[in-house]
Amino acid sequence: MNHAENTVPLPLDLPLQAEGEVLSLEPDAAVQVVIGGRRWRCQRAASCLLTPQIGDRVLLCRADEQLWLLAVLVRAQPQHMAELHCEGQLTFSASQRLTLRSPQFELQAEHGDCQINQLNYRGDQVSAWVTLSRVFGKRCESLWESLSQISHHLLRRTTHTEQVRAGQLDIKTSQLTRLRAPTTLISSESLTRVDGKQIHMG
Repeated sequence: MNHAENTVPLPLDLPLQAEGEVLSLEPDAAVQVVIGGRRWRCQRAASCLLTPQIGDRVLLCRADEQLWLLAVLVRAQPQHMAELHCEGQLTFSASQRLTLRSPQFELQAEHGDCQINQLNYRGDQVSAWVTLSRVFGKRCESLWESLSQISHHLLRRTTHTEQVRAGQLDIKTSQLTRLRAPTTLISSESLTRVDGKQIHMG
């Protein structure tokens, strides 16, 4: 089917609102549509957040000598990914609750800023790959049934008191174990044993 490309002013008999079909998308965000067998060039209205695709049925509006694409009525391929797009910033706001539901969720951004007064998270698994992680706070509490930590270098500094309560404590190093303090106290109720090929005291 051949559609004549028209760049002439919009005819007076063109209805103020009409339904058309998307033919092509231009680099400058303009859209080529066909109405009644004739091709027209139109601009997306700011309210049309859903990006039109080729073959979509769209709602068009004429204002003076400009044709505007107001909305996508029917998607030609609804099984394909839909894209919401706008120039500048976009804000979603709700007076009560905002809910997002989908089998899969993906978020991509160069920078992110999340400010939540109280956050509750429930899930089965969390995996994170980061180059640098910093966490600042006044108090941290964690409860785990099992905890494993592996690192090449570990530095832990406590300015006041550090306490460890354990059923059994096993410390093993491949080269050197050093305890250094102005005062060191080792006490036990039943047995204290020091074993080694050489023992130097004093």
